[in-house]
Amino acid sequence: MKNFVLIFLIFPSIVLSQDFSDRWKGYFSYYNITDLDESDNKVYAAAENAYFIYDIPTQSIQTVTSIEGLSGNKISKIYHSKNYGLTCIGYEDGLIQIVMDNNQNIFSVVDIRDKISISPNNKRINHFFEFEGKLYISTDFGIAEYSLQNLEFEDSFFIGENGSQIQINQITILEEKIYAATSLEGIKSADITNPNLIDFEAWKTEYTGNWKGILNFSNTIFGLRNNNTISTLENGNTSVFGDAGSNVIGFNVSGGQLVITAANQVLAFNSELNIEAFIDQLQNTEFSINTSVSSNGHYFLGHSSLGLLNLQNSTTATFSELSPAGPLLNRIFSLESTSNDLWITFGEFDQFLNPFPLNSRGLSHLKDGEWINIDVEDLNNARELSNVSIDPSNPNRVFVSSYFDGLLEIENNELVQQYDSSNSIIEGVPSNLNDNRIGASVFDTQGNLYFTNSIAENQLKRLNANGEFVNIDMSNGYLNPTETSSSKMVIDNNNNIFIGTLGDGVVAYSASTGTSALISSNIQGVEFPDTFNANPNITALEIDENSRLWIGTQAGLRVMSNPTAIFNESQNVSVSPIIIEDVDGLPQELLFEQFITDITTDGANNKWISTADSGVFQVSANGQDILNIFNVENSPLPTNSIRTVEINQATGEVFFGTPSGLLSYSSRVTSGNETLENLRAYPNPVRPNYTGLVTIDGLTNGANVKITDVSGNLVFEEFVDGGSLQWDTRAFGKHKVASGVYFIVVTGEDQIKTKVGKIMIIR
Repeated sequence: MKNFVLIFLIFPSIVLSQDFSDRWKGYFSYYNITDLDESDNKVYAAAENAYFIYDIPTQSIQTVTSIEGLSGNKISKIYHSKNYGLTCIGYEDGLIQIVMDNNQNIFSVVDIRDKISISPNNKRINHFFEFEGKLYISTDFGIAEYSLQNLEFEDSFFIGENGSQIQINQITILEEKIYAATSLEGIKSADITNPNLIDFEAWKTEYTGNWKGILNFSNTIFGLRNNNTISTLENGNTSVFGDAGSNVIGFNVSGGQLVITAANQVLAFNSELNIEAFIDQLQNTEFSINTSVSSNGHYFLGHSSLGLLNLQNSTTATFSELSPAGPLLNRIFSLESTSNDLWITFGEFDQFLNPFPLNSRGLSHLKDGEWINIDVEDLNNARELSNVSIDPSNPNRVFVSSYFDGLLEIENNELVQQYDSSNSIIEGVPSNLNDNRIGASVFDTQGNLYFTNSIAENQLKRLNANGEFVNIDMSNGYLNPTETSSSKMVIDNNNNIFIGTLGDGVVAYSASTGTSALISSNIQGVEFPDTFNANPNITALEIDENSRLWIGTQAGLRVMSNPTAIFNESQNVSVSPIIIEDVDGLPQELLFEQFITDITTDGANNKWISTADSGVFQVSANGQDILNIFNVENSPLPTNSIRTVEINQATGEVFFGTPSGLLSYSSRVTSGNETLENLRAYPNPVRPNYTGLVTIDGLTNGANVKITDVSGNLVFEEFVDGGSLQWDTRAFGKHKVASGVYFIVVTGEDQIKTKVGKIMIIR
């Protein structure tokens, strides 16, 4: 470890990545395997922006994600060096990360990614080839030479005509000659002992044509042409070895075999060039293979939707699925949770609520820590699944909105019924009656389900608890319903409903009076952000614990302090921005011109606000204080584009859904409890090497928490919102308290409920 620290200090382009596993979790999908490598009885499987290691003898799995320090970007190549005990990860953007086997430290090598003279479109890492302590890296601009011993770049070779940049797809070495397969300038070669390989004139075009790959197998050079024919190369001559018959997407030597992965088959040849494996079908599934390797008689295939597959017998189509459990996809669209369940949809419509091109993507359900994935074929092939509402009286029953195929009722993870224009009052869009765009949905306090029906005469509908469908009169809410698209929807404790629209404001409905209204920019007191439309696109809605309506738009944030005033013409309506002070003490608008994608409230009435390109903001109950900002720079988020935020109120776990995966953060803020019976403090005891915070949970809303020593001296006091708080083990934020037993005295807001707990601190 000391050697690597020294290297880090000498070469600032090597950056030690941060491990976020203390408070973050990753819930990535490992079902689309994009690249494989095998080394020392292990298979290294890249799955879009994370990877895992499958140990063949023990059948154990280790995952490595952005939580451990990966960048979260799209992986283009993975390679493991047995000689140096490290894994090299290459990315589409030119970043290389090196993961050490011994301590799992991750070093980011940024030289290629940050090189200004190379176009961002030419930085992709295509291949790694190790030779005598050096790693030869094929890229879209040329070749980079990297020392695995010193963990530093040595040279870059621009070997195109007149030293120009050129795409190198693969490299190999035989008898002190290095070969490079290029897309446009044939196969180039040079003497590997030449100290001046940086000179493009040292490289000669030995074979003309367009080549996708090159490798050394059994001391013979094999080349893969762009037309998918494979040839042996010797002394400037080529001899056709075979034609794959379809697009070749994998070309490697693994497990002592030449392995060729094509669109419709996998071929493996032994050192005598006899076929060891011919795989062209998989039992009961589509043959959709991205890559494959051989290891000790096993064939490991990287499938595009089933993950890593193991075929122990290449003569049969049976296989084992090896990928870690996770959601179907990384492209998260929406989330919905209870204390024990998390539902995920993958959508997706765009910011203008356009569902085309249509997607068929299934659902994922995390229940009690176990993943249940529901294939779209088991959902009647319903497309554009965009929203889930969980029945509060029966958590095993959910309703799923399809923004093209109606409304789905699911119970115990099985489709019960699909409602559309053929069997219910659901309406299609005027131009296509089969296009049934169901958007958001919410349950009221009576167990009725309200849902939106976009671009339809009757936009708000209700499915009563008894199974009856009802159209809701919204004549005072929607001005042009057959031309209006509805987006988000929320409901308060009094069954008042608020619906966001695309450019037409917020539509409100009072279930108690049956009245509807429109909150738009032409109403006095409504200060929506300035956009090209009279009203912005409403992209997020949330009712907080104080019954305030938080409104997210594509151009900023607004708060309506008295949303039910819209139903009473005699009351003033106020929709306004939140003004805070910046670091210079100057007033500024909170989230000015930010594209807000989602808003949710935690147990302390703090708001978690996600954005389209700036990460996630946690703000205080009134929005005056920014408590946290999470983005790619300071967190394991793989992107700053956050589509949805959801909170498990029982645990305080905050889920972030992104186009690049699902992650969560332990906020340690929970909703208030009814009693103090579950009061606890952890960790307990606090040991000398612990530097974090002590969490006290099981609290009621508004409770007073006092911490005293055994002599009754007060060292901490706080009133809480929600069901938990954190203590830094300091006496009123000053010095750390001494070793000993401390009493936690909790008094409920009503001054009647009381509870005393203990915590031991060891310094």
